[in-house]
Amino acid sequence: MTAPVPAPVPASVRAAGPAGPRLRIDLGAVAANTRLLAERAVALMAVVKADGFGHGAADVARTVLAEGATALGVTTLQEGLELRAAGITAPVLSWLNPVDADFAAALRARLHLAVPSREHLDAVIAAAARTGRRAQLHLHIDTGMARDGADPARWGELCLPAAQAERRGLVEVVGVMSHLGCADTPGDPCTDAALTAFRAAVRTARAAGLRPRLRHLAATAATLTDPRTHFDLSRVGAGLVG
Repeated sequence: MTAPVPAPVPASVRAAGPAGPRLRIDLGAVAANTRLLAERAVALMAVVKADGFGHGAADVARTVLAEGATALGVTTLQEGLELRAAGITAPVLSWLNPVDADFAAALRARLHLAVPSREHLDAVIAAAARTGRRAQLHLHIDTGMARDGADPARWGELCLPAAQAERRGLVEVVGVMSHLGCADTPGDPCTDAALTAFRAAVRTARAAGLRPRLRHLAATAATLTDPRTHFDLSRVGAGLVG
């Protein structure tokens, strides 16, 4: 099995200051990693959070989009807005936002938003009503990792109002997403449990009247080792840079 490789050959230099430390980055290695991972995935979302894992979010974003990624992922809205300011026009999904985040600014910048709770949904709907911009949503369920995401016991309470808001033209639910907590250990039974919970969540969303076209669960490890988890999209971050 071929794994992503580190970036040993300088292609760009980022300096902390005139006499500060320098980080030499090989974007050619990022490109090679992107091609490898895109071959394994149905479609590839490149996660460039934390300034592209310290490699320069805009530079990494341009590289991965040229080499097979179809969308970008970040954590905060500010990271997404910075990509837009850098001229990046590809779809960008932001997750891990507080309820009082500036969702209006996100909608004006055409960012996709992960929604892990009814409170988040209500805040995004309010922003959509104020701005006249329809929100592109990825409903986020916790399937065992406990990194944000809706409690499965309350998932239906999120899907039904999301469907109502969609019928009103305020939102479009384009995705259902979750995270795997044990994908680094192939064959771990917690991945089987997460898959079962994720499939059930998608069925519940569809029963509520939603038709999400993007189901995404796998990150780097699962993209490389477990095709069952690939669904419509894989989110790959650290694997892009080795």
